[in-house]
Amino acid sequence: MTTSLTETRQTTDELVSWPRRRMHHVFARDGRAVIAAMDAGIKGVAPGLADGRAAVRRIVDGGVDAVLATIGLARAAAGELGGTGLILALDSEIPSAGYGVEQAVRFGADALELKVFPGNPQVTKLGELRELCAEADRWGMPVMAEPIPVSFKDLQAHTVVNVANAARLSAEAGADFVKAQFVGTVEEFAGVVESCLVPVLALGGPMKPTPRDALQLAADAIEAGARGVVYGRNIVENPRPDRMVAALVEIVHGGASVSAAAKLLNPPL
Repeated sequence: MTTSLTETRQTTDELVSWPRRRMHHVFARDGRAVIAAMDAGIKGVAPGLADGRAAVRRIVDGGVDAVLATIGLARAAAGELGGTGLILALDSEIPSAGYGVEQAVRFGADALELKVFPGNPQVTKLGELRELCAEADRWGMPVMAEPIPVSFKDLQAHTVVNVANAARLSAEAGADFVKAQFVGTVEEFAGVVESCLVPVLALGGPMKPTPRDALQLAADAIEAGARGVVYGRNIVENPRPDRMVAALVEIVHGGASVSAAAKLLNPPL
């Protein structure tokens, strides 16, 4: 099994003491999670998500722990989701704290997600995150923050130091767990994980050159001490998203090597 550079800070036993029981619907018994980000429809029809119900069904069949989705997709694919964990994406044109938590509770979601942009001179959304976390805490609703230094387009700002600071700022604002960009070496990303006050999940980011590259990122993140991954395009745009999920599950939960997990991508039909 893969040996982590850092001790896992919160074991399954420690998770039991968390006040938000919904966290157990996102993280498996080993305290790790494979999450499929399926919220790209917020911008319209997205690759791999044209048939939202079928996309959710295949990913759930692969053994994903939780799905990140808009309220529209979650409603449409409620039957396919079944008991799989659900994180509602709250990224919006208006502040979401005033409606997001109640909407999530009514629908039966297990967590909320909000993107923030520390260092952005126009809007960081950290204030919105603080307000959302305070309201969510009243309902026992976990919040996952996705902190992107400055913006998605400002790649020069996505340094190890900035990603670490952004993750820590999100935790300080009240986020229960954070999905962060995997940056630098395994050792450097281990520093990002160590300096954050809450569990860190590695986000998949842009489509990788090959599925094996996406698996390698997951393995590196786990080695660095991350508690799992949140993959969007690298799952939903794969010709067999169910097999991609199954391979990620083997790495994140089973401690499989990249080579062993990659064998699940194209098994004999």
